[in-house]
Amino acid sequence: MVQRDGSGQKTQEGQSKPSKAGNPRMNFEEKWASDEDRLIREADSLGELLARMKSHFSALPVDDRIWEKLFNQAHKLPPTLAGFPLWIGFPVDQSQSSAILDVSLLGETYSADFLKRKAASENRDSPTDVIASILEMTGMQDPHLRDIVGNRVLVEYSIQPDEQVNRGPGVYLYPVMATLPGTPSAERLSDFRLAYGALTSAMLRNLDEHQRNLADHAYRSLDRDARIGAMGGYLSCREPLGFTMLGFNNARDVVEYLERIEWPGSKFEISSVLEGLEMRGALSQMQFGVRLDLGKTALEPTLELQIFSANTIYQSSGWFKDRECWMHLMEGLREEGLAQPDHLSGLTDWSSGAKALFGRSGPLLLLQRIHHFAFLLESDGSLRVNAHVFLLVTR
Repeated sequence: MVQRDGSGQKTQEGQSKPSKAGNPRMNFEEKWASDEDRLIREADSLGELLARMKSHFSALPVDDRIWEKLFNQAHKLPPTLAGFPLWIGFPVDQSQSSAILDVSLLGETYSADFLKRKAASENRDSPTDVIASILEMTGMQDPHLRDIVGNRVLVEYSIQPDEQVNRGPGVYLYPVMATLPGTPSAERLSDFRLAYGALTSAMLRNLDEHQRNLADHAYRSLDRDARIGAMGGYLSCREPLGFTMLGFNNARDVVEYLERIEWPGSKFEISSVLEGLEMRGALSQMQFGVRLDLGKTALEPTLELQIFSANTIYQSSGWFKDRECWMHLMEGLREEGLAQPDHLSGLTDWSSGAKALFGRSGPLLLLQRIHHFAFLLESDGSLRVNAHVFLLVTR
């Protein structure tokens, strides 16, 4: 997520930082409202807006039929979602073309109100009800919960080439950076339980005592530099819920953490991939995140290892200084045979910043960056590699 400092702009988790001038939250909300007004006049839906912008990201390794499905899904969403960073993920290995669309619903915005109105209408559905419920809980309904997880809900849509059993969208909470740090105190552990309990309640999931203990153990085992970065999952009851830990500084930290929590998957697969990239100098400017899935009796052997630019973790201006580290990582992926060279070539443009657009509502700016790469270890031991980019449209 874009980190923004000063003048009331948002941090990674959607909370305002102090500003030297004026009321920071008011300044941000005024700019946000102005951007929303422009985007409402720009298109009737997010799908229409993205389809008109397709030429700016058509070099990405995503088939036309996947783009079409993604646009069709986004037609159900308001165009204002493009005013806060949204993500598109896709395979860069030999996997069949697919995509992930992540959008952020920030409380007290048009986008959030759009979903709440739908939940109160005759067109309501189960996913909308869940999202609206979480928005209400992270709004004024529970101020303490909002202090922990902020007021942003991330909704993820999986776009697959073939029709599959509908698992609904994924829904995730993003705790504020300082609220759920590693080596938690009793108070922080209680906050973690409150946030996870609110999420599972809204998603109509019942965790038994053993599952709650597994989640507690995963959190308690974090080092001081790490933190809980996200929690959630897909709405289908067949899909496991999980959580993402951020702030691992190197491959050794990741492997040692997986050993501490007795993760049942292939640590050798993860360590060998990371060691190969480290030997090529492809990870020297990176930080890591780990997403775990919570099974009925144990942690699942699946895992998502996320690779971020350390520049974007430590400073807001890092989003515009991280081109070199992404080039090193992509070269390492090529040399290790983990990604297709032609799939990576389309990403070069995404490390270059901003493009000027002239829309129906006047001049606009398209910000586009690489957000992270993800290694997905499946239950059968196979490894997939995805890239995730973000884009944002602003005045």
